[in-house]
Amino acid sequence: MKKTLFAFAAALLASTAAYAQDPGVSDTEIKIGDVNIMTGPASFIGKAVSVGSKIAAAEINEAGGVNGRKITVITEDDGYVPARSFQALTKLIEVDGIFALNGTSGTANVLAMMPLIEENNLPTVVTTAPNELVYKPVRPSVFTVGASYSDAFYGQLKYIHENMKVENPVYGLIRQDDDFGAAIEHGFDRAIKEFGAKEGPRIRFKKGTTNFAAEIAQMKEAGVNVLANGGIIAGAANILGEARKLSLDLQVAGVWSEDMPPSVNLAAPAGYDYLVADYVALNGPAIDAFMEKAKKYASAEEVGAINRYTYLTYVGLHALAEGMKRCGKELTRACTIEQLRGLKDFDTQGVSAPISFDNEKQLSGTALKIYQLNSKDKTFKTLQDFTQY
Repeated sequence: MKKTLFAFAAALLASTAAYAQDPGVSDTEIKIGDVNIMTGPASFIGKAVSVGSKIAAAEINEAGGVNGRKITVITEDDGYVPARSFQALTKLIEVDGIFALNGTSGTANVLAMMPLIEENNLPTVVTTAPNELVYKPVRPSVFTVGASYSDAFYGQLKYIHENMKVENPVYGLIRQDDDFGAAIEHGFDRAIKEFGAKEGPRIRFKKGTTNFAAEIAQMKEAGVNVLANGGIIAGAANILGEARKLSLDLQVAGVWSEDMPPSVNLAAPAGYDYLVADYVALNGPAIDAFMEKAKKYASAEEVGAINRYTYLTYVGLHALAEGMKRCGKELTRACTIEQLRGLKDFDTQGVSAPISFDNEKQLSGTALKIYQLNSKDKTFKTLQDFTQY
């Protein structure tokens, strides 16, 4: 009998020891890391991300947490600098002892952190960088929310081709000379080949370029009337401003960053009612309901900072929590990864397209909504509901 009890106790201790190997979990708490842009010109993105995490964590905790454990989100600033992203995640892992990561800054920042993510088998939900470089090749512990930039531009150009009735269309592309721009060009390629469309200039520019007079002059010379605008925020606005100076009559497809208030405020004066494709809702009942939640869990200043990245991090943390819940009381990183890998059609209550990671890319999907700006009142209307591309 004593031998049996001893064997049982030894097995129990061994099991507990194995379970205790994963940091960031106690009987009452789960620590989730967030590396983001909290300072610098792009800090409005990081601050919006932080609000999304705060609202999701508060909502989950109020409903009983993850099988009784409360979520604590620990945010580190990277200033949008990849080297600082690596340092921030090192601190979150070695000092704070996080269990998982939700919220990961930009594409280059995610890639800078990837060695640490893989080395620690860290369950990671990428909510702000759905670039092919993040999910190709697939990393076992990394799950990406969103559609690709390629799909977004293809979807917009397809909508213009089928619905805008552009006379004698000539398609032009202007994009950054980097991996982000290459993804946009991939979608442009797909559209041109599928439609058999007449192609105008393809122009690349260095990140940070502010003067696009020569580039837009080329577009006018070629008769471009459908423009894939791969600029972001000030860059996108400067491109449209030059087009207006030269009186170009354009249908414009833009990056989803251009549906955020700072971008709209810069671009709207040019007077182009441009399109964007996004994998989150920008308006409607789902967003109305979300904003009511936000007022409950966030300050007035934080509510004022909300944009698309808030919604993404909110649904990302809910998806991560669902994976953890499915593990029951014995929560481990390995189990969480396995459960996330099986997540299919996770309902976000309309805040985004349903999330499915059960695919070879561990990418949530290719569903996008198409929106069009009203440049006069700076609002967006929905042209097409979530559609798979």
